Amino acid sequence: MRKILVVDDNPAFTDLVEMVFGGEYEVFKAFDGQQGIELAGRAKPDIILLDVMMPKVSGVEMLRMLQAEQETRAIPVIILTASQFDATTEALFKQEPNVSSFLQKPCGIESLRAQIRTALAKGVSG
Repeated sequence: MRKILVVDDNPAFTDLVEMVFGGEYEVFKAFDGQQGIELAGRAKPDIILLDVMMPKVSGVEMLRMLQAEQETRAIPVIILTASQFDATTEALFKQEPNVSSFLQKPCGIESLRAQIRTALAKGVSG
């Protein structure tokens, strides 16, 4: 079974992902970027759903930490945020080679499912 790691400080969102995708994927949950890094190294997920604004370690910091490690740099990441993306923020994330796509919360489940499938199908060049 493929694995999803969802890193978000909103337990309602992580629970929703687990409820919706739990039959299809093994779902791991982290509530800040520090837990996310630890789980990514241990669980070796196939994809990461990553919030931007989190305590301890932000989404941007976590992305850079993932890139620094050989075992996690090729994991595709879908960025999820409740805040508006401006062109500068989006450009910043697009520079990161492991970012597959962006979704604004709240996002539709089918949209999220499609983004996950696309990211898993194409993978990330690392």
